[in-house]
Amino acid sequence: MDGTNRISRSMRRTLGLGLVILLFICAGALASPARITLHIPPRAEGTTAPTPDRVERIRRDIDLLAVQIGERNHDKPEALARAEAWVKGELEAAGLTVEVEDIDGVGHNLVAQRGSPGERDILEVGAHLDTAPGTPGADDNASGVAALLELARNPAPGERRALRFVVYGNEEPPFFQTAAMGSRRHVQAFRERGDRVVGAWVLESIGYYDAAKGSQRWPPMLGVFMPTTADFVMFVGNPASWRLLQDGLLAFRKHSTLPAAGASVPGSIEGVDWSDHAEYWREGLPAVMITDMPPLRNPHYHEASDLPGVVDPARIAAVVDGLEGALR
Repeated sequence: MDGTNRISRSMRRTLGLGLVILLFICAGALASPARITLHIPPRAEGTTAPTPDRVERIRRDIDLLAVQIGERNHDKPEALARAEAWVKGELEAAGLTVEVEDIDGVGHNLVAQRGSPGERDILEVGAHLDTAPGTPGADDNASGVAALLELARNPAPGERRALRFVVYGNEEPPFFQTAAMGSRRHVQAFRERGDRVVGAWVLESIGYYDAAKGSQRWPPMLGVFMPTTADFVMFVGNPASWRLLQDGLLAFRKHSTLPAAGASVPGSIEGVDWSDHAEYWREGLPAVMITDMPPLRNPHYHEASDLPGVVDPARIAAVVDGLEGALR
C-alpha cells in the first residue's frame, strides 16, 4: 500500500511537471516574433535513399580526417594545418574561392561563398574542423565537415539565397565560448562589414545513431516530451530562430529518409548553446544547430574511440539529402 502511494505521488509529480512545461511551451508559442516550439515525434517523408557515391565520398572524407590526419587542434598544429589545407583544396575543387580568416596564428576559419550575393541575402552553412584534445573526432566533427563539403560540391538548383560555407577553427576547449572561438571572430567580422547574413545552419556531430530504447537522453526540462531512441537527427534553435528552424526542418523531412525532430527553446537549457550557432545568437541572428547531440547520445564523445566505425555514413548522407532539399 505504501509503495502504491509512493508511485501515485511520483506519477502526480511527473504529470504536474509535464503540465507546467506544456503550459510554458504553449505560452511561448503564442509569443511573436520569438516562439518556443517542439517538432516531435521525429519524422521522415523522403523515399529515395542517398546514392552510393555520396555515401562513399562521406566515408572517405571522415576516414581522411579522423584516421589519416587524426587529432587536429592547437596541441597538434601540423595535423591541424594539414586538415585545413585539405578542406581548402576540396572547397576549391568544388569551384569555390576560399578566404582564410586568421584567428590566432594557428587556427583559422575557411570561408567560401557560392556565387556573388548581389542583392540577395546570405545563408551560412558551418561546421568546426578542430577536435577536442585526445580524440580523432570522427563524429565530432568530421561528420559535420564531410556533410558541408558534400553540400558545397553539389549546388541545389533554384537556391534563393547566396550560400556561404564556413569551416570554423577553435570550437573545442580551451577556446570554447571564449573571445578566441573561430565562429565568434567570424560573426564579428561580417557584422562589421555589414554583410547581409540572415542566418546559419551549423552542422555539429551528425553521425552517431542507436536503435536501442533509452539510447537518447535529454536535459530534465525536455526529457518529459522527447523521444528516447537515438535514431534521428535534431534541429536546435533558440526562440528567435523558430522560423528558420521550422522552415528548414519541414523541408528537410520531405527530402530525407532520416527522421528529424526539432526544438526552439531557451538557450539557458543545458546543452542548447554548446556549439558555433550560439555565436550568431549573441549577435541577434537566427541560427540552427543540426546535430546528433553527442553528449546526450554518443558514448565516444570527446574520447579516443571517436573513430569512423562509430558513425554511419549512410545516415550522414541522408542529412545532406534533406539539407539540399531544404535549400531548393
